[in-house]
Amino acid sequence: MIEAVKRGKGPGIQLNLANCLTLFRMASAPVLVVLLLVDSGPPGLIGDYGKVVAIFLAFVAGLTDIWDGRIARAQKTVSTFGKFCDPVADKLLVTALFVCFVDLGRMPAWICILILFREFAVLGLRLLLAGTGFVMTPTRWAKYKAIFQISAAIAIMIPLDLQVLIFSGDLAVPTVSMLYYAQIAVYTTYVALVFTLVTGLEYFVLYWHHLE
Repeated sequence: MIEAVKRGKGPGIQLNLANCLTLFRMASAPVLVVLLLVDSGPPGLIGDYGKVVAIFLAFVAGLTDIWDGRIARAQKTVSTFGKFCDPVADKLLVTALFVCFVDLGRMPAWICILILFREFAVLGLRLLLAGTGFVMTPTRWAKYKAIFQISAAIAIMIPLDLQVLIFSGDLAVPTVSMLYYAQIAVYTTYVALVFTLVTGLEYFVLYWHHLE
């Protein structure tokens, strides 16, 4: 089995760089939940530096979504595992972040529900197609959607992290700047929502006929 994994043959997962980046993105989801929801200091935002660490982890995880596919194509290591688990890793990451934002009061619940509804509807379509032997690959617009979702997550975390640093006495930020960052978070969230819903419809239009 070990040799099969190393050679990329047999039932094992090909442990190439692209797949390792995908696995890292999947593993980062529960870590982000802990960093965002568990106070790393006293109750409240004072000293809660875990939320500051979370923004850097989310940024790195978002970068892996951009590079894993490119690396797989460049190294000619595209695999069924990568085609299937790359979008699944995106959904785990987005679900973890957006549910945390709702809990923290940083995102309206209805936006989170719509986004998760789309994500799991597309995942259901992907599983149905996999049952027929067809692997549904991400579209170009879906990749842009993933970028906007991560951008929205980063934009939401910026004012949250600034509050942590302000309350902890590590930083002084004018109120006007805080409002500016909060507005950016709102705009990027709505853009991410639009791309999420539109690309969800795109998937069903492109691939539904494969079920017939």
